[in-house]
Amino acid sequence: MKRLIILIYVALLLCPMTLLAQPISVSLLESEKMPEGTVYYLPKTAVHFHLLVEKKVYTPGIFCDYAERYLLRKDVAREKAISHRLLNFQLSLSGVRDTSKCFIVNLKGRSATSEIHRSEDGILLAVNDTPMVVSQPQHFIPAPRQPVSEPILLLSSEIMQAGSMARKAELTALQIAELQEHRQQLITGEAEEMPTDRAQLQLMLDEIDRTTQQLMSLFVGTTVCDTTEQQIVICPDKELKHEVIFRISKQLGLVDKDDLSGIPFYLSLEDLHQHNQQQFDFPENKKDGGFYANIPGIVKLTLYRENQQLATYNYPFAQFGFTELHGGSLFKKYPTHLVLNPITGAIEKLQAEIPE
Repeated sequence: MKRLIILIYVALLLCPMTLLAQPISVSLLESEKMPEGTVYYLPKTAVHFHLLVEKKVYTPGIFCDYAERYLLRKDVAREKAISHRLLNFQLSLSGVRDTSKCFIVNLKGRSATSEIHRSEDGILLAVNDTPMVVSQPQHFIPAPRQPVSEPILLLSSEIMQAGSMARKAELTALQIAELQEHRQQLITGEAEEMPTDRAQLQLMLDEIDRTTQQLMSLFVGTTVCDTTEQQIVICPDKELKHEVIFRISKQLGLVDKDDLSGIPFYLSLEDLHQHNQQQFDFPENKKDGGFYANIPGIVKLTLYRENQQLATYNYPFAQFGFTELHGGSLFKKYPTHLVLNPITGAIEKLQAEIPE
C-alpha cells in the first residue's frame, strides 16, 4: 500500500498542474486524498432500461379431454404452456465514473477550507454545498399472490366415487349447470330460500360465481400471471444504429441479445451536436484553475421492437460533450458554492458570496 501511494505521489509531481486543477492520468487509485490535493472524477451517462416482463403459465384441467363434450368448449388446450411478453418499459439515467476524466484540485488560501463532496466512487458532486438529489423511477411492486385454490375439494362425494374420469367429468358438468340454474333463480326471485336484503343476495351470487369458476377450471385449466421488473444498463460512448439491446423470448422471457430465440429490441443513438452551455455573470480566468465540469451533448435515443418504433427521447449525455474549467478566481477570493449534476457532470449551481 505504501509503495503504491509513493508511486502515485511521484507521478503527480511529474505532472504540470495549474494552481487549482489540472487533469492527471491515474488508472489505479488507492488514496483518494493526497498531500498535493484531492482527486475527483467526472461522470459519464448510463441508460437504464426498466422492463416489466409478464410470465403466463397455463395448466390444463384434469377434465380437459371432456371440455368439448360436456361444456361445448373447442378452444381448450391440453398441454401445459409458458409464455412471456413485455408489458411496459421506462428509461432512466445515471452517472458512472469516467476514468478518462480524472482531476486533482489543490486548494489554497481562502479555498483551503472548502468542503468537497464526492460519491462513493469519487465523482465530484458539490463544493461548499449540498449535493443534488436525482429522483429515481419507482420500482414495480408486484401484487400479493393470491392463495392457490384446490377446486377438486369442491367436488361432491358422488363425483369422487365415480368409476371413470368421463363419469366424474359428466357429474361435475351437471354440478356447474345446477349452480348456474340456482344463480338465475336468485336473480329472478324464484329461489326457494331468498336472501333478506340486497347485500346478502350479492354475497350469495359472488359465492356461486367463485365456485362455478373453480369447477370450470377443472375443464378449461388455469392461467397464472407473474410480472417482474428486470433492468438492462448500457453506457454508450459512440453513436448506435439499430443495435440489439435485448431480446424477449416467448418461452424463456428476457434472454441475451445474442440469443436468436427472442424477439429483438433495437436502440439507435444519434449525436445531435448540440450543447446546453451555461453562461455566468462573472469573468473566467482559466489561469486561476478551478474545478472541471462537463458540458454535455444532446443525443437522440430511439427504441424499436423489430421494425416498429416504440419511443424517442432527447437526453443530455456527458460523454458526447466536453469539459471546461470553472470558478478558479471565485474560489480564491470568496466563499463559493458549486453543485454538479451527478448524471451529466454539468454545473447546476455556481454562486459566490461576493460582498456588495
